[in-house]
Amino acid sequence: MRRTLSLGTVVVALVAGVGVTAAPASAALADLYVNNTVNSCSDAGPGSQAQPLCTLAAAAAAVVPGQTVQTTGTYNERLKIAKSGSPSGPITFRNASPDPEKYTALLGNHAGITIDGQHDVAVVGFRITMLLGPDPVLAVANSTRITVDRLLIPGVNADPVPGVRLTGVTDSTLRGVQTFRDLTPAISLDAATSGVVVTSAYLSTPGPKHSDGIEVHGPNNSVVRSGVTGAAGTGILVGATAKGTVVAGNLVGTGRGVGIHVAGATGTTVTNNTAYNNCSTGIRVSGAATGVSVQNNVVYGNGEPTTPACDAAITEKVGLGVYGAAADGTTVDYNTVRASPNNPPYAWRTPVASLTAFRAASGQGAHDLDSAGPDVNIDSGNAAAPGRHPVDYHGNGPEDDPGVPNTGAGPVSYVDRGARERVMGPSVLFTLSGRTGGAVVADASDSEAGWVPIGTYTFDFGDGTVVTQAEKVANHTYAQAGQFLVTVTATDTNGLTSTLTKSYTPGDGYVPVGPVRVLDTRAAIGTAGTTPLAPGGTLTLELANRDGVPASITSATMNVTVTSPTGPGFLSVYPHAGPTPTSSNLNWVAGQTVPNLVVASVAAGKVDIRNSSGGTVHVIADLVGYHTTGVGSSFVPLGPVRALDTREAQGRTPVASGGTLVLPVAGLRGVPATGVTAVTMNVTVTEPTRDGFLTVYPDGKARPNASNLNWTPGLTVPNLVVVPVVNGKVAFHNTSPGTVHVIADIVGYHSSGVGAVFRPRGPYRMLDTRNGTGTWPSGAGPVAPGGWIDLNLSSLTYEGATAVILNVTVTEPTRDGFLTVYGDFGQPRPNASNLNWRAGQTVPNLVVVQLNPVNGTARFHNTGAGTVHVVADLVGFYGN
Repeated sequence: MRRTLSLGTVVVALVAGVGVTAAPASAALADLYVNNTVNSCSDAGPGSQAQPLCTLAAAAAAVVPGQTVQTTGTYNERLKIAKSGSPSGPITFRNASPDPEKYTALLGNHAGITIDGQHDVAVVGFRITMLLGPDPVLAVANSTRITVDRLLIPGVNADPVPGVRLTGVTDSTLRGVQTFRDLTPAISLDAATSGVVVTSAYLSTPGPKHSDGIEVHGPNNSVVRSGVTGAAGTGILVGATAKGTVVAGNLVGTGRGVGIHVAGATGTTVTNNTAYNNCSTGIRVSGAATGVSVQNNVVYGNGEPTTPACDAAITEKVGLGVYGAAADGTTVDYNTVRASPNNPPYAWRTPVASLTAFRAASGQGAHDLDSAGPDVNIDSGNAAAPGRHPVDYHGNGPEDDPGVPNTGAGPVSYVDRGARERVMGPSVLFTLSGRTGGAVVADASDSEAGWVPIGTYTFDFGDGTVVTQAEKVANHTYAQAGQFLVTVTATDTNGLTSTLTKSYTPGDGYVPVGPVRVLDTRAAIGTAGTTPLAPGGTLTLELANRDGVPASITSATMNVTVTSPTGPGFLSVYPHAGPTPTSSNLNWVAGQTVPNLVVASVAAGKVDIRNSSGGTVHVIADLVGYHTTGVGSSFVPLGPVRALDTREAQGRTPVASGGTLVLPVAGLRGVPATGVTAVTMNVTVTEPTRDGFLTVYPDGKARPNASNLNWTPGLTVPNLVVVPVVNGKVAFHNTSPGTVHVIADIVGYHSSGVGAVFRPRGPYRMLDTRNGTGTWPSGAGPVAPGGWIDLNLSSLTYEGATAVILNVTVTEPTRDGFLTVYGDFGQPRPNASNLNWRAGQTVPNLVVVQLNPVNGTARFHNTGAGTVHVVADLVGFYGN
């Protein structure tokens, strides 16, 4: 993978990372605030955040060493700093926003900043629009240890003015200066200025009036990792009085004159720059310059660029030229110089026509190249070149491109030429695995390094918790429910980063109970009396803080039974005070007793139960478990896998009247031998000889007064059952005077170990073949005999869903049959039924479906001789 960045991209990347290098203010001193955008500001006030000062002048008068002035707003004044800090406690004026794109604005004819005769001062984040001279936009004189960060001089339709002028300044830093107007020049360091570093600057001009970009006239200064475009004069000029100047890692191009000019200076190093598309010479060394080193530079397109429009009077048009006496004291090597079509690549006192001719004339350039190949500048530089900066224009250190031979020299054989190092950054990938109690594990082990190792991983969990560490896995526990954006950033040892963000909702753990009867309208359990639920009536059932259920309950798993209905209808169970859903949990005809497992979200510790019928009905609810934000069991989906079928057992013996069948489940069919707290099964009874009901409960516990399935003779009835596991077994009790066959398909289990956590949804209608909901592309219409319909739930698998809970209803069947619901794993349909019906019946049942993470499809297969309509409401999902 190769990266090509435009200069504009480079500017944003450089400036965005700029920070103050000065020491922080003393903790004993409160910051001063200046903010003229609020009515409470007063120059007579304390300069607090509540009552800030109104002017910068007031702050400059009040500030003391070690104090920071936080500034906000636009000011028609010139900031004059006439006080000094100390090495351990500088005076700092800075924009108050942490956003590096925010600036404090100075606007007016003479707006700007002046620092004269001071030391230990920092200025950060100012935007200056000065209309008239003669003062420079930033004037620093006779000062030391001055830091200027993020100074923006925007474009303006006005005559040129001096830009940044340093006079007699020592041991200081200009970082992140950006200019977009004509300046004369943009930055100048006079002959008395020394020890100044100009870095991460970007200097651009829209017009022809701009003179030089950066002028250096004093000793021991550096211009590094900066961009200069469009200079009317010279991009970077090192004057004759300068000594020991470092010009390294700069992009200098599209200028109307020379790119980089060493004009008689002594001891200048010009290293790893890119000089491109300048109207005159790309890199020029002239005058009495001695001790000059020009190495690792890339020079191209100079002399005849397509842009800008060049002055026809320019006659010197070469790539790299060394003139006059400078030829006696200049070293040229490890450069790549590509000539423009009509101009020579080099000059050695006079222009020469080729690299070969240059070597013959100068004895230099033994490792110079003139090729335009894509890899010639890669891993071919001289790491020992004088003045080489440890990082490139973007801040990247050397990286070894494994696809290019290392032909460089020095202690590192893979340094690139030019201002930009070819790099391959990391690629971060991570998974989020939910645990109960709000815990989550973020695992970035699948992240891939680029060409250098990943040094750190930063995990931002979206709730204010940020962890930076070398380890690839981080654990976190959320203190509250909600949806969070989790961001992981991998940073390699060269500082390159890769970031990925995922949405995460902490899931709930499951706690199996009882079953415990929490409602029986016949016996005044959960209600004040024994009156059945009225037609169209709603009953509120309190679940929290009773029967051992905590206030942290988020959903309840109940076996709900209706009995003694006086007319046909259906029942809906939903969060308290929420909108009445269109979905049904139980459907009946007059006189029928119908149970069904229900998973209902809880609001304020309660659920509402609505009777949507024209008659009365008694309602019974047995709590078999609940989900909670606290610690509970996780879920592992299976199959479905058949664990029991009395029809296939030896002797084909049904469960006798009043009989109990014990089924070992621990260690069976993918269920682990230990750590199982509950098992989820689709239980079906068939061929019953008399009316009755089945109770499924933990073996070794007293049989509860509850039914999981009710039937009449000859009826086949399925129901989903979640039953606690105590001793590794569950019991099935036939409470009827006749025999019955029992079938059980395990669809998953709850465990104290690692698994999926529950996230409630809805109820929300996902499928309805009667009106076409969720049926694309087939459209509305019943499911054909022997046919199926697929429901796309990939939006849930994207959230990490491994299994879904659906309340599935079949209606208007034309013949007897049964429905099988399963995940599309490309395997044969399992031998299991989720809903069984007779012609004309409406039958609901709760279904747990394991999802294939590749396609997220749930398949509904009609194993019947007639058509049938299918409705599915999402209740929630299990996921990581």
